[in-house]
Amino acid sequence: MTETPTLVDRDRVVDLLRIGSLIVVVAGHSIMLTVDSGPGGITLGNVLADVPALQAFTWLLQVLPLFFFAGAAAATFGWSSWRTTTRTSGQWLLGRAQRLLRPVAWYVSAVIAVLLVLRLRGATALADVVARLGVQLLWFVGAYLLVLAVVPTMQRISTARHVAWTLAACIASTAIIDAVRLTLGPDTLGYLNFLTVWTVPAVLGVAYTKRLLAPRAAVVLAAVAFGIDVALVALGPYEPSLVTVPGQHLSNMSPPSLLLAGHAITLCALAIALRGPIAALVSRPRIWWWTMAGNRAAMTLYLWHLPVLAVIIGGGELLGVTRSDPHTVMYPVVVATQTMVLILAMIPVVAVLAPLENRPLPWWDDPLAPAAHRLRDTIVLTALLVTAAATLSVARYGLLGPGRYWLAIAVAGAVLARLPAARRFGPVD
Repeated sequence: MTETPTLVDRDRVVDLLRIGSLIVVVAGHSIMLTVDSGPGGITLGNVLADVPALQAFTWLLQVLPLFFFAGAAAATFGWSSWRTTTRTSGQWLLGRAQRLLRPVAWYVSAVIAVLLVLRLRGATALADVVARLGVQLLWFVGAYLLVLAVVPTMQRISTARHVAWTLAACIASTAIIDAVRLTLGPDTLGYLNFLTVWTVPAVLGVAYTKRLLAPRAAVVLAAVAFGIDVALVALGPYEPSLVTVPGQHLSNMSPPSLLLAGHAITLCALAIALRGPIAALVSRPRIWWWTMAGNRAAMTLYLWHLPVLAVIIGGGELLGVTRSDPHTVMYPVVVATQTMVLILAMIPVVAVLAPLENRPLPWWDDPLAPAAHRLRDTIVLTALLVTAAATLSVARYGLLGPGRYWLAIAVAGAVLARLPAARRFGPVD
């Protein structure tokens, strides 16, 4: 085994949770997808809709809250060192956005290039599929950027009481939004929950970094949140699946719901409670090496796994291997095999594409000015929030119709955020 590819003073638990949650997400997407290719074209489905009993397993497979938890924990470590300089919260967020959006720029460029080729060749139906599904995962980028924007404010959390009150505010806001959108409407009001729900694991990530929640208290919190979630499903109107399933009258994922917020508390509190055993696991040299290697290309893994999965499933279809009917005897074998192939295939794919994620882009990754005027800082923050909201809309609409305009807005927001912080503008007192 070669030398560990990063510093030894990192919080290894955070790094393991981050890459571990992404691997579960990759496997989960493969496990849940059904594909029916017939004379009428390609129809994508979800095994959870065909076998509703399996929806309970989403309480194990929906682990994205752990990524937000780990991200906020790592950001808190970074914020502590950042505050020793004269830089501002806007510049701090831009620094995070530079790293986050770099692989997104490469990926979206590749999707657009594929779309152009397909349309030039007259493959309109396939182009529409790529336009919708190719950018669907970008919702995470928008939500994550929104949460990062409030991380500096969350640094005011310094006691267990602060943690409790902040969580209560997020949960109460989510409950009110859910109640209003489900009774009075409109349903689009639920998209405000992208901030309130995904802030929940971030709060616990800050609490983890500052050691504000003892393991026993974390176990109690997890048990209470789990019990409330069970009651929400039993009493309604929430459905048991923590991922979107075709035919649902209420999705817990898009927009995120109160049930998902409770699930985030359960998962993240358990992560705090199990910090010791997780630290012991990741202290093993081989596991630590793979953890760090994966973290250096986490966004590449996340963004590119669906295209690789599409190639694997398409190749299977050409060989007569189908995953259209979950009720057949061979279906579990096919899905399990293709999921393992996907995970193994992502190793060389990530190895090839990771340099793009870690290679600075001209101008975008140029050094930031050492200080900024308050007005310029406000412009940076506002522009990045516009980019976050527009990215959520791109994921919702795809690169069709209004989605193309939202993509232009997202790019414009990122460019506008970068301009005031460019070193060539110089510091302003």
